[in-house]
Amino acid sequence: MKHYLGFDLGTGAVKAVCWHPRKGIVCSLSERVKFSSPQPGFMEIDPQDYLEQVLRMMQQLAEAASGPIGGISFAAASGNTLLCSAEGVPLYPIISWLDKRLDWTPPAEWRVRELIGWPAIPAFPLMHLEWFRREKPELLRNAAIGMSNDFLCWKLCGRRALDSSSATPFYLQDQQNFRWHPPYLKHYGIHETQLPELLQPGNPIGTVNPELAGGNLTSETVLCAGSFDHPSGARAENITAPDEMLISCGTSWVGFYPVQRREEIPGDELCDPFQSASGGCWGAMFSVAGVGVEIEDFVLERYGSGAARYEQFNAEALEDGTPARALMQSVIDRFVARLKGRRPRRLVMTGGPAEGQAWPRLLEEALHFPVEVSSYRSYAGAVGAAMLAEGGRSAEC
Repeated sequence: MKHYLGFDLGTGAVKAVCWHPRKGIVCSLSERVKFSSPQPGFMEIDPQDYLEQVLRMMQQLAEAASGPIGGISFAAASGNTLLCSAEGVPLYPIISWLDKRLDWTPPAEWRVRELIGWPAIPAFPLMHLEWFRREKPELLRNAAIGMSNDFLCWKLCGRRALDSSSATPFYLQDQQNFRWHPPYLKHYGIHETQLPELLQPGNPIGTVNPELAGGNLTSETVLCAGSFDHPSGARAENITAPDEMLISCGTSWVGFYPVQRREEIPGDELCDPFQSASGGCWGAMFSVAGVGVEIEDFVLERYGSGAARYEQFNAEALEDGTPARALMQSVIDRFVARLKGRRPRRLVMTGGPAEGQAWPRLLEEALHFPVEVSSYRSYAGAVGAAMLAEGGRSAEC
């Protein structure tokens, strides 16, 4: 039985696993993403450095396998923007969704939440493309326009493709009709031929280019379309029913839960296609934004950067009346408020906070029902991607 590689291309870190359907996680890796800020408000990533980082991790994971790699897939906290030449040469750095170079929000008549599934905010690719339209129209005119995850697939197998889930925070997809939205393209003066091909999560994209193959990574290794990161984590935890919920604790704390119909998702929450293309549920998401940064700043200021800082944080939070307890309780209270009285039958916690004793215990006390801690901890998104790769390769075979 073959092994599979799954990547979780997070905002601040790349997490990846070598996964086996019977053995589970064989090897896991995590590396920080390197940002640059050449001007105030700019948040950029060097695309070549990013590609080399992912390829290096891929080779390390493949070496840990006891047999050939059957498939690879990427889950992504996408929403960045990358312009390339027709030959795949980057024309400008990757612009992160954290970038604030332009305070611009699409007008109400664009009906962004209705069409795209996410609300209009002064961030993400609509803002990035508006900046290019105003400041660098010559780059936008003929560029291949995409994100970091479809760029990686392009480099690995030579085909430009993007899954419908990750295409949601790309903000150019008509989510219900599974196609690029012409009025938005017209505004930017771009054409569908400049965009990746749209696929469903798990669809095969291509096989690894022979020049990148070696060892367990072969020219028969299949690249499969991935998904946005939280739906990928839900797949890993088998969260597929409307009375189940995943809490992903990362840069933001995100609650993900399946719904039968897209119309059931509140207007202030995010829509993901999830399993709707095959007759399954849509995905709904709500978040407490930025708390991961808030927590990290507190930990570094209070405990320093030593290896035991998170253990110290958790130990202090288990004691009443401490600053650590106060911060944890504040984050949990904000999350419970966003939960809006929903009480799922099953709730699974993933991410860094799931690795300590304090967070799950205090969350259980606030909710008054059990909280299940993911056995995959911070790697649920990567495992979900590996599972998509397994399914996609099986479909191709």
